[in-house]
Amino acid sequence: MSPLLRLAGRSPQLLKILTRQRAGSPPILPSPHVEVLIESADRQNTTRSLLLLGARVGRPLGRMIPAAVPPDSIEALSHLPGVLRVEPAVPKRLLLDLSRPDVRVDPVELGSGLPRALDGSGVLLGLVDTGIDYAHDAFRRPEGQPRVLGIWDQAFATGDPPAGQTTGAYCDIDRIDSGSCDSIDLVGHGTHVASTMGGSEARYRGMAPGADYLAVASIDFALLVESLEWLFAEADHLGRPMVINLSLGGHYGPHDGTDLESQAIASLLGPGHIIVAAAGNEGNDRIHLGARLQQEAGKTYLQMGEAGLLGDSMLVTLWAEPSASLAFSVAVERQGAEVARAAAVPLDGYAQDALLDEGPKHLGDVRFEPAGAPNSANGKWQMDILITPAPGTSSGNLDGYEWVLAFEGSGAFDAWIASAELGGIPAAFSDRSGAGVFPGDSKKTVGSPAIIPGVLAVASYATRASWTDDSGASVSHPETVPGDLSFFSSRGPSPDLTRTGVKPEIAAPGEYIVAARSKSAAALEPGTGIDEKHLAMRGTSMACPHAAGIVALLLQVEPGLEPARLKDILARSARSDEWTGASFPDDGWGYGKIDAFEAAALTLGVGRCQTAADCREGYRCSDQLRCVEEGGCGCQTFAVPSASIFWLALAAILMGAARTRRRRPREIR
Repeated sequence: MSPLLRLAGRSPQLLKILTRQRAGSPPILPSPHVEVLIESADRQNTTRSLLLLGARVGRPLGRMIPAAVPPDSIEALSHLPGVLRVEPAVPKRLLLDLSRPDVRVDPVELGSGLPRALDGSGVLLGLVDTGIDYAHDAFRRPEGQPRVLGIWDQAFATGDPPAGQTTGAYCDIDRIDSGSCDSIDLVGHGTHVASTMGGSEARYRGMAPGADYLAVASIDFALLVESLEWLFAEADHLGRPMVINLSLGGHYGPHDGTDLESQAIASLLGPGHIIVAAAGNEGNDRIHLGARLQQEAGKTYLQMGEAGLLGDSMLVTLWAEPSASLAFSVAVERQGAEVARAAAVPLDGYAQDALLDEGPKHLGDVRFEPAGAPNSANGKWQMDILITPAPGTSSGNLDGYEWVLAFEGSGAFDAWIASAELGGIPAAFSDRSGAGVFPGDSKKTVGSPAIIPGVLAVASYATRASWTDDSGASVSHPETVPGDLSFFSSRGPSPDLTRTGVKPEIAAPGEYIVAARSKSAAALEPGTGIDEKHLAMRGTSMACPHAAGIVALLLQVEPGLEPARLKDILARSARSDEWTGASFPDDGWGYGKIDAFEAAALTLGVGRCQTAADCREGYRCSDQLRCVEEGGCGCQTFAVPSASIFWLALAAILMGAARTRRRRPREIR
């Protein structure tokens, strides 16, 4: 059983988070339940036993069973018939006009230099986010028809759930078209992301304005696997390819795609089933610690902020190589001298609770939860450590207290601070270094689900640093350098390249992006409102839908496009410049900046080539390694036409206005 689930049994605050009882959250179930994923060798008997425990059992996916379990039944799960592994469905958090020409999508929509124009028609854009303001102009066709075909709202909407589901409410196209669907986007994140993917407005136009949408609205994304399975099932029902955008993520888990949630998501991928995920926003945060010891002792200092939803706690989750022989402890120093220390707990040891005191003064609590045995999927050792400092002992306190994570033995390990997605206190590993002192860093910070093999992980670079807001004030961000990798964009490499491949794979514009503004949401940052219908946002959350929308264009050409071929296309068509450098793959940029025109040309068989097989019928691979028409001179470059972006945009508007749909989109089940 996952150490986090066992920790929840001893931490009321953590249990509250896992039972989805956050402030402002709607009741998902009539009584608190913990969302878990169970791997079973005997699905039928396991399901029967879960029902006897009072659990809600979701639709199985291979050997994986999603379930919502009463808290007092958690300990019994590992003893049920057929159960192999039990892991929590850990909540995820969000990863928060000029970008279109930068990714060269305008000529793709116009068909300039290509055999055909592409706008995503016939493709479905899947969204799991905070919701979508379906009435926004960005999500309607020129004649007024809705492009949002259905919404599964797991948060606030009323009504019956989708067929085969037990939670939330479903809005079909009739409710959406009539405006009677009460699903709203209170945060605005989902609406912004969705319009970047495929918004059909004239000025702030998305990547695939001809595609349709299916959306899942959520608060904590604990039902992520079920949401993705539902989206792909609906796409299959409609007979259409789908790309799903996941501008969310977290850092609980091994970061190698072997946890149950990652394996379940990977099983959903295939021809016409594509998932694109934000790499993460921890590129400037020291949430990772990596060390290799050789029969020695070491330590790192911890930086902890104010209280969060998890109370005053921070969670460290660490994974050590199979051959490691390590023990971990937590200590408190005051003005450089150690004043309290918990007994060291080995990787193969037992759960322990420790109270740290300096004389009569209580400094804090520590809970150690080792897995006790190597993980069955990757062979690594796992341990979770929950640290709860007493008031007045966090970073910056007047008495000079400092918290320390100590370790001893031999072997390599990676540790991540995973408090953020659980509502914990802001925390980081210190950058302090010296004899026996290991600094934290921002390496290996591509989170889940972006780290999953087959999922496309997207980094962020900047295209905008200044604008005029809706009050008429000039807004400028000097820390943002257009063209350069965003300072916050999470870095690779993966902890296990043999399992995950290169992460991230590609970079797209994510800072600052102007897109649709939900009528139910305020601007997330002062000065980011552009007008009443648009706002500027930044994050790998914003980069991700650029890539997802471009993938939709490729799916229009090749509906059976598979994840491996997609990654090959994007890597071969990626753009480099003075910011990316010339050495790829790179831990920040992946294979470079995404290039919609080159990717479309390559997919259509008229772009870059290595052999004749890369070229469409009637074309050959020239000495310049580009596909050219048979009998041509071989000097074609398929350069983007030099017409101004104004005329390209105007032509796109006219084409969109002239485009009509006589048939109404098929209703979702």
